[in-house]
Amino acid sequence: MKWLSQSFPDRLTRHIIIVLMIIITIITVVISLLTIDAMSMETQNYFHSIMELTDEKMEKVLKSVEVSAVNNIDEVERNLESPATVYAALEKELKLNPHIIGYAAAFEPNYYPQQGKWFEPYVIHRDSNKIEIQQIGSAEHDYFKSSWYNKAIKSKKGYWTDPYFDESGAKMIVCSYLLPIHDRNGKAVGVFVADVSLDWLTEQLKEIDELNNENLKDLLNVFGKNYKSYSFIITKNGEYVAHPQKERVLSKNFLKYVKSTISKFDDLLGQNMMKGKKGDMITKIDSANSVVFYSPLESAEWSMAIVVPLAVIYYPGIYVGLIILTLMSIGLLAVFIICRFTIRRATKPLIYLSSSTKEVAKGRFDTPLPMIENNDEIRQLRNSFEEMQQSLSRYVNKLQETTAQKASMESELNIAKGIQMSMLPKTFPPYPERTDIDIYGLLTPAKAVGGDLYDFHIRDEHLYFCIGDVSGKGVPAALVMTVISTQFRTLSASEDKPHHIVNALNKTMASSNPSMMFVTLFVGVIDLQTGNLKYCNAGHDAPLLINGESYQYLPVDSNVPVGVVEDWNFSMQQVTIDSGDTIFLYTDGLTEAERKDHTQFGSPRIIDTIEASGNNHPEVLIHNMTDAIHQFVGDAEQSDDLTMLAIRYQQGK
Repeated sequence: MKWLSQSFPDRLTRHIIIVLMIIITIITVVISLLTIDAMSMETQNYFHSIMELTDEKMEKVLKSVEVSAVNNIDEVERNLESPATVYAALEKELKLNPHIIGYAAAFEPNYYPQQGKWFEPYVIHRDSNKIEIQQIGSAEHDYFKSSWYNKAIKSKKGYWTDPYFDESGAKMIVCSYLLPIHDRNGKAVGVFVADVSLDWLTEQLKEIDELNNENLKDLLNVFGKNYKSYSFIITKNGEYVAHPQKERVLSKNFLKYVKSTISKFDDLLGQNMMKGKKGDMITKIDSANSVVFYSPLESAEWSMAIVVPLAVIYYPGIYVGLIILTLMSIGLLAVFIICRFTIRRATKPLIYLSSSTKEVAKGRFDTPLPMIENNDEIRQLRNSFEEMQQSLSRYVNKLQETTAQKASMESELNIAKGIQMSMLPKTFPPYPERTDIDIYGLLTPAKAVGGDLYDFHIRDEHLYFCIGDVSGKGVPAALVMTVISTQFRTLSASEDKPHHIVNALNKTMASSNPSMMFVTLFVGVIDLQTGNLKYCNAGHDAPLLINGESYQYLPVDSNVPVGVVEDWNFSMQQVTIDSGDTIFLYTDGLTEAERKDHTQFGSPRIIDTIEASGNNHPEVLIHNMTDAIHQFVGDAEQSDDLTMLAIRYQQGK
């Protein structure tokens, strides 16, 4: 896939798009969430307003009944002379108030003696053109025992009853507004009843719901679903006064319903509505997640609620969020296409330049580079590559010459190293026919050639030996080492005293030493018959004399190194060594061997290695010392030449 291509334009385009995608995604999510939240709050505020308007409309409906009842009771109270006038007053007022299903006036016992104990005239609309008049008071309908009558006769103002089925008068489910009837003396003589059909209340609520849903028609059908809100009214006991499902009135109780569900939120909703509180709550009503807006109807001590599907609250915000996401995606696609085209066009010269540089990388330095018309960074890069191309050509030519010279130099150094090493005693043991002396030496230069030296030979039953360390490293030190080694051989062939040998070496080197190089040197002569050791030390580390498990440094005079002071008079010292003693000589490359943290091997570790060795045999001793050094320095680079020489004397063997 081209998307997975590793070309620079594709990678640059991909990186830009990824960054833009992340930024746009974050912005889109934030905007969508804010939009959903804002629109859901706006929708909730809208339904709060609807709740207030619906509450106000229902209050007007109830108030209209109350006002008509108050006006009508005045007419009844003015016509209390006879039952006939009461009937006439009720009929007159019923004709003027078509929204009232019926009026009744329930009088105190024997108020009209000729009518008997119970007198309750009732007028009702049976149809649109006919008013039916009847007297419904009787022993079977003994309203004196009814709570509504006793409460109304004692009250000073009207009140609404809960819904009930009127078996005596209306023969339907009604709610009644009750007022006490007073005679001219202000005495309560009966109860005025205005019956309102619950079907009429339900229709009033239905009309309000339809109007609300009509206003939300476009909003409710956004997702192709016919979401609708609906309203209901309950009494303070939870009985339904009005509901879109008419069968719930008198047969269902809202409080019992909410208590039967698992959720506790609808229980709280029921409690708040019973307490006449106002607010909203998200809960599940009739198996649907909804937001219930509720408010009290103060006139009747009822509570009204509007049930709005949760989708209606959140879908508008989600819809707008999806629109934003779609527009952002289209914009991102447009940016991708524009970026891809623009970047490919802008970086096209880089493709040609890359192809040319690949040829240059193969060693074809004469490969022509593409011409860049625009005077920009790519052109500067092309010019830089051209300069690099020319520099590489010159560098390679010079490198070839240098490599040839280096190869020649390395060859010469290898030859020099071979010559230098050939000057050292190589055969160990050097005197296999002798049992009175055992010698082992090791020289490890820090570079190809070094400035350390050791040598020994036997003349006239005397062992002449030396060890030295030329200042510096490399070729200059190797040349001085060669001169010192050669002169030691020459001088020790005729001279018996070690200090005379050192004096002669010092005069020769100090007289012609423009580079001011010097040599620390230890020269010794052992009489193999007696074990007498004569030695001269010229600024070198004191050797160790090992006898079994004991050891000591040989005492040395403070003489300067060879080559420093031409007329220096070097001193000679002597000591007698016992049979089995081992002399261990070394250069400062042993004590100053360093790890990467610059910690040096030091003299204490030399002693520890000797003690751990448990064997004074020269070869074993030097091999153990070499292993200890390697273990100590690890993979650190060798910083100085390292030379060790061990001589074991066995008298009379």
